[in-house]
Amino acid sequence: MGGMAGEHVVLRPVSADDVPVLLHIISTPEVKQWWDAADLDAGWPLSDGSASTRFTILAGRRIAGLIQYWENDDPRDRHAGLEIFLDPDLHGRGLGRDAVRTLARHLFGERGHHRIVIDPAATNEVAIRCCAAVGFRPVGMMHRRERHTNSVRDGLVMDLLSSEFG
Repeated sequence: MGGMAGEHVVLRPVSADDVPVLLHIISTPEVKQWWDAADLDAGWPLSDGSASTRFTILAGRRIAGLIQYWENDDPRDRHAGLEIFLDPDLHGRGLGRDAVRTLARHLFGERGHHRIVIDPAATNEVAIRCCAAVGFRPVGMMHRRERHTNSVRDGLVMDLLSSEFG
């Protein structure tokens, strides 16, 4: 698969050359609090055995972050989920919204999904605002959803339906 262009970003499959920059971004305190690089499997993000499809987010020629999706292919509940992280130096510029919108367009149009879910930590206001700006709406709370460092946190489930995406 080639790249997907948004208004301000391009999403392209992760390459080996991207790994050092992505590892640096995921290790920044602002990202690490949500994505702990110590928890990543060997080979991440290229060959860690994950079922996720990953893209490097480019803003111009700069690696801005990573966005990934997974798919549930059960015919009774076929849908996709996504996750994203962005270089903290680039927060507040609309790049995350553009990346989420670009991937959503692909998942609805090319992959044929009718629903996309995301479940950020309930306290991750940056991710929640980003996804809400694209049209994701809260569905419910998953209490004690994930262990992170020395704590357990709640997750906010949000979804976006193809019929509501514009």
